Amino acid sequence: MVQKKTVNILGGCVSRDIFGMFGDDGGFEIKKCVINSNIFSICSPKLSEEQICTEDDFVNSNHNFQKRCAALDINKKVIEYIKVSDADFLVLDMTNLISKKILKVRKKGVTDEYDFTYITLTNALEENIDLLDNMGIEVLDTFVAFEDEFTMAGFIYQYIELIKENFDENKIIIAELFPCERYIDANGNIMTFAGGGNIPIKNRSMELAYEMLEDALPNAHVIKFPRAEILANYNHKWGMNIFHYITEFYEYLLKCVRVIAYNSNREYENILLEDIRTLFEQFICEKYGRITDGQYTLKNTSSVHSEFVPYGSNAIILPSAEGGYGEYTFSVFVKKKYDSSWQIVNVSKNNIAVYKPHEKVLYDVCVKVKDMNNVEKKIYLEFIVR
Repeated sequence: MVQKKTVNILGGCVSRDIFGMFGDDGGFEIKKCVINSNIFSICSPKLSEEQICTEDDFVNSNHNFQKRCAALDINKKVIEYIKVSDADFLVLDMTNLISKKILKVRKKGVTDEYDFTYITLTNALEENIDLLDNMGIEVLDTFVAFEDEFTMAGFIYQYIELIKENFDENKIIIAELFPCERYIDANGNIMTFAGGGNIPIKNRSMELAYEMLEDALPNAHVIKFPRAEILANYNHKWGMNIFHYITEFYEYLLKCVRVIAYNSNREYENILLEDIRTLFEQFICEKYGRITDGQYTLKNTSSVHSEFVPYGSNAIILPSAEGGYGEYTFSVFVKKKYDSSWQIVNVSKNNIAVYKPHEKVLYDVCVKVKDMNNVEKKIYLEFIVR
């Protein structure tokens, strides 16, 4: 049996989802993971040599993982925490440059204009924003990194030096991840993000960040972003976000990580990665590029075996679908025409639902289908018992 490769993660939620979107973390073991910490915070000085806060201070948050990430960010212990675990690979991405706001802060009572630092406005900190005041910290400014590209570039240089000092370049996997301009909504429509006009600006900042990172780390492994539009997914398990992609993209990323992790020939690795990228681009263009009416391709093609069911016989419902992506999940509901409540009918492994009607009346059937992007389509059918 092949031993699992181990991975550390430092970046945004996307890099964690490369593994977490799949059972058993896609066959990898995650050792250490810190997300939502902006490099402005990682590279800036401590507010104090003593610990500023602990996970227990974030009383309004329910997620221990988010509490841990927030405490590590404020205490400036992100790199130290990751470095403790000598995993086979470190997955890096730069999404937090645009996905998380930065707070410029200092201790209350300090008057020196140069005595300040940066921390990330993480999810847990947003839920416990009074914590800063309780710790004697005042917020001087709130901004996002790409608003000042010159300063951002300076911090990227500092971040690169930190990475080079603390990690083996040959064990680093750089995941190129960019924001989406469009998404699949709850009904399968392809829509443009509100305020999407600044996506090109964000993309330019991300391109600069990845170019600097990859130039400075020539021996790192790089997963290139596809040369095709990748859509976001309204039905993503973590909600809608410009970095919450369709399921197909996570499968692409995981395939690339597997090639890197289980291949010792770098020349062959690069060939395989480019082949996977090209095939994925063709697949995405074939699937989504031909959509002219703005509609997702999932269709519910379910039917009933017969519209007329003899009294005493079973009604046979045949759930089916086409388009969309991946395996389908079906749900079947039946009720008498003028009843208000639906009865759930079990669907067999071979996608057949059998219902035993007890009255000579008209029945309604609702069949729901959901694909791996969690897009759902319903269809309503009828049968009459006589």
